Amino acid sequence: MNKTLRLEKEVWRSETYFLLAKKGSMDIDHPGMKILKKISRSAKSILDLGCGEGTRLNLLVAGNQNGIGVDISRKALEMGKKSYPKIKFIKADLEKIPLPSESFDLVYSAYVFEHITKPVKVLDEAIRLTSINGYLVVIAPNYGAPNRASPPFKGSRVKKLIQGILGDIRNLLPIGDLKWRKVEPIADKTNYEMDWDTTIEPYLGSLLSYVRSLNLKIEQYSSSWSEELPNAKIFQRLFKILGELGIYPFNLWGSHLILVIRKS
Repeated sequence: MNKTLRLEKEVWRSETYFLLAKKGSMDIDHPGMKILKKISRSAKSILDLGCGEGTRLNLLVAGNQNGIGVDISRKALEMGKKSYPKIKFIKADLEKIPLPSESFDLVYSAYVFEHITKPVKVLDEAIRLTSINGYLVVIAPNYGAPNRASPPFKGSRVKKLIQGILGDIRNLLPIGDLKWRKVEPIADKTNYEMDWDTTIEPYLGSLLSYVRSLNLKIEQYSSSWSEELPNAKIFQRLFKILGELGIYPFNLWGSHLILVIRKS
């Protein structure tokens, strides 16, 4: 059984799982949510990739705006349809969405890429669905940064740090692949904590390199050093100082990646 199918059967059928995710979706003070809110004001059509039970999309859609949420979980969509009847929900794999090309002014994915197995396919599909002059926004935990790791990560953190720094040198050039590290999720139907269902570790550095290889316009990006925990270890605090000074690659090593693309 592949990772996505196992998680769909054992983890993503739980109402408790999506109620926990809902709490994060309601954080309107998160830098990524502020960006989405700003862009959404001028969007006539909004698409949420991996919408869960729909809370984040509901916070963005207003008036006559057309909001559509796509998710693979039947349970999430049932919850969404019940709570937010003005939103249209579609069950689909994010690698192949049954919607016309260039039909959304704002396409976004928030805290979803860490739970998929083929991020390039999903990103390419998101680009396809974004209208000309429209926006694509990706928000995810920056687990692939050299100084970070997801809950399921197994291996040497020192080795990861060294390999990551070498990777950041390569990322100075456009690279036609994301090269995100795959991990084995540790969540199952009886045991779950936040992001135990991570399947891959997103990283802002390689994401920027990949997007540049496609000649897409990057409007803005951030690794959200402002979201760093106050009790971070001394090396993490040092990396934060360097990152907030804009020194490469430390400016890409914060806790959450945010990328805004303008399609032309």
